[in-house]
Amino acid sequence: HKLSAKQLTDEREAAFERNPELEQAWFAELAEAEGSQAFLNATQNYPQLAGQKANLYKCFLPRAWANVNEQGVSGFLHPEGVYDDPKGGTFRREVYPRLRQHFQFHNEVGLFAEVHHATIYSINVYGRQRSEPEFRHIANLFIPQTVDICFAHEGQGQVPGIKEEVESANGAIKTVWNTNGHRDRIIEIGQHELALFAHLYDEAGTDALEARLPALHACQLMAVLEKFAAQPRRLGDLKGQYYSTQHWNEVIAQQDGTMKRETRFPDTPDQWILSGPHFFVGSPFYKTPRAECKLSSDYDNLDLQTLPDDYLPRTNYIPACDPATYRDRTPRVPWVEEGEHRARLVTEYYRLAFRGMIGSSSERTLSGAIIPKGAAHIHGVQSTAFQDQMQLVYAGGITSSIVADFFVKSTGRSNLMGTWLAAPLIDMTADFHARVLALNCLTSHYADLWQSNWQDSFRQQHWATREPIAALPQDFFANLTPEWQRNNALRSDYARRQALVEIDVLVAQALGLTLEELLTIYRVQFPVMRQYEADTWYDQRGRIVFTPSKGLVGVGLPRKANKKDLDAGTHYSIDSPERTEHNIALGWEDIQHLQQGTVRKTHQDDTLPNGPWETTTEYHAPFFKPNREEDYRVAWAIFEQANR
Repeated sequence: HKLSAKQLTDEREAAFERNPELEQAWFAELAEAEGSQAFLNATQNYPQLAGQKANLYKCFLPRAWANVNEQGVSGFLHPEGVYDDPKGGTFRREVYPRLRQHFQFHNEVGLFAEVHHATIYSINVYGRQRSEPEFRHIANLFIPQTVDICFAHEGQGQVPGIKEEVESANGAIKTVWNTNGHRDRIIEIGQHELALFAHLYDEAGTDALEARLPALHACQLMAVLEKFAAQPRRLGDLKGQYYSTQHWNEVIAQQDGTMKRETRFPDTPDQWILSGPHFFVGSPFYKTPRAECKLSSDYDNLDLQTLPDDYLPRTNYIPACDPATYRDRTPRVPWVEEGEHRARLVTEYYRLAFRGMIGSSSERTLSGAIIPKGAAHIHGVQSTAFQDQMQLVYAGGITSSIVADFFVKSTGRSNLMGTWLAAPLIDMTADFHARVLALNCLTSHYADLWQSNWQDSFRQQHWATREPIAALPQDFFANLTPEWQRNNALRSDYARRQALVEIDVLVAQALGLTLEELLTIYRVQFPVMRQYEADTWYDQRGRIVFTPSKGLVGVGLPRKANKKDLDAGTHYSIDSPERTEHNIALGWEDIQHLQQGTVRKTHQDDTLPNGPWETTTEYHAPFFKPNREEDYRVAWAIFEQANR
């Protein structure tokens, strides 16, 4: 199985003790590698690469430029680090005036079988140095033929997304990587566009020729970036009013005795050390580790409708030192609150936490939620405390939208590293705040956050739907109270989805986007999300009854009945006018057309303390599948009318 960094170090040291010759061979290879690194890093050898980490392919570029004459052309297939390295601005100043074509590929269809499927690389064509940059950019390619199709296309019709739905011979819908081209996939990049990118993605004052290059799927998205750039403030402008940290390094904190690996339920938030799978977009309680948790897949989804008011999920790490030492080692914010004499611990604030590793090809790139006071986390998570709690709510809501997600996704980066701080900072209204708080404030640990941000106008809010939907609690907003209680939280799957849909619309409108621009972002930049939405079904009380989502394994029914479920302690019953059976195996295909009745799933639930418990979940027919694009249109019209 996969070893942690600490385990790998321990295993290596043990191997050296068993075989001293192995240690000599290891250090000989290390010396050779270090020597190569030093040569490649030498400024006198590669002056254009000064200040960057050595990378063999980068060394070929200036060599090729020097070897060709004024009419010469060079072409390279290489990784994308040239375009997204935060310290690569000096080299990009050399690249952009020579670049003619940049075609970015994902290895999802396995053109390079020996390389990981998520690897991103590009075809790059260089010519003589120009006084001003001018090149063509196409992103999200899977096969070379798409490039030719884009240039031959006449520009009619919608730009195809990253994935497309195709119908197989048996009528089933399958989602595949889209290899269709469109003229609008070709984006002309010049000085103006690079200046826009520098303004959005880089430090203030960055020259256009040093800008990082985003992965944009269609030229229509340039208009969205122009509107981002027009915003007078960014989240990062709150400097001195927020503090970001990776908190405990998973290896170092174990080595120095700060924490230890132990999977169990914590007694208080102070004993909870979060990992990335614990949370998702707008949901601080998304999954809990299983009692035996060795892999990232060893987590179970949480049912928010049954969680106790004081619930905390299992933690994989707990403090290993005494409380005083643990506090002393905990980071502190840089400011001092009024009337106090020392900066508080970062854990004395509610914080906005994100998964540190991001993937532009996953369902959501920006996965963040507000975490409770007391909780810590490992360095695979990045969290930010805000001096002003209102800014925390703003940031938590804005970054839960697909608009902000698109912004981060367009960077093409694999590590968040504060990228979200470049997103616009915009003032939002009570309808926005109510939804953000109702998504995040799931337990009594959020009582202070809820009460200190309460607005009486929360009770005047309504769902942005044309007509009442049975799966949405119609009296939810009217029944909200200033003091936290469990019904202040959105708990059903469908109600939470609707709140996120409405946040997407509110953020888009606040940024001055058009409805078509929001729909374009969704269509072309969120293929996995669209794939899941296309086949996720809900019951009349808002529960997911079936979904293909890889993040919701075990939620609802499987696609096909499996008798092995019975052996594993999971059984189903169905009560309807057409059919009544108990203690059977069932699949979605058996019940999807049910118009009346109830389906029950009985299984062993080990997500609560003192478990496992036998739990029965009910699904009430008929089942329905919403249309996110149509929901955007409806919510857009309602909020637009309300804000006139």
